[in-house]
Amino acid sequence: MLQIILLLLPGVLTLSDEWKVNYPDPICAARGSNVTIACTFKYPPAQVQRVLWCSMGSNYDVCMNEPYVYDSEANKNQRNIQYIGDKTSNCSLLISNINQTHSGEYKFKFITNVTGGTWTGNPGVKILVYDLRVSMTRSRENGSIIVGDSLNLTCKLNCSGHLDVQWFKNGELVQHSDPVLTFSSVTAKDSGNYSCSLRNFKTTESEEFRIHIEDVAGSPTVLIIVVSLVSLGFITTAVMLIRRRKAKTHGKPKEEGEETQVSHYSTHRTTVKIFVKLKHVLSI
Repeated sequence: MLQIILLLLPGVLTLSDEWKVNYPDPICAARGSNVTIACTFKYPPAQVQRVLWCSMGSNYDVCMNEPYVYDSEANKNQRNIQYIGDKTSNCSLLISNINQTHSGEYKFKFITNVTGGTWTGNPGVKILVYDLRVSMTRSRENGSIIVGDSLNLTCKLNCSGHLDVQWFKNGELVQHSDPVLTFSSVTAKDSGNYSCSLRNFKTTESEEFRIHIEDVAGSPTVLIIVVSLVSLGFITTAVMLIRRRKAKTHGKPKEEGEETQVSHYSTHRTTVKIFVKLKHVLSI
């Protein structure tokens, strides 16, 4: 009899009345981006007087312990958190310039003007915040990156799939929105520091990824080898000429002819060897 009387009393809500808060799926966010928690709520006939958002880092099961993430009765809330809902059905929350300290589980709570009219929505919403990062794959797994190699740079977020991004080289914007930056045949000009961010969100920029392209054909080591080989050729030729002159001065005509023939043959062989070595070095 007492239970029936309570059900009939005005301003008293019972367990049979419907209370509900609808949250989105877990949210994956890039550090520096803006995140909207799309949220709706419903309740039996009443007037909502106060709305709150809280972190489960300082609460357990229900939203009851301060500090609140947002409180409609607070004179000052966190600067980067804005309640964009209302006190009727929309409980959405906007977090601007989000960072890793915002990772965690959040719940919405509302208080009505009737007895027992306080509700915390379960199970809440989880937010994961990560840094964007750049990774590289290339045609040759080992060794330095040299001119002509192919490689890909990929902009990744640990908990997300395809991203709409923008790329930077040495801090300058590269007009490219795909998460994969492809180099089919790199040149020395492609060397530099690369980073990425979500499109139109420079605040999400990743750490720079350094790429150094070695120009083998123009490297100092190869240049020294080439110069040395050429110098050796000139020296060898000079030695042959000196030997020829000595042969003309002191040798017999027959011996001189033989010496000249041998000299020409030796010089030819030396020159051929030099050009073979040069061709091998330049083809590396």
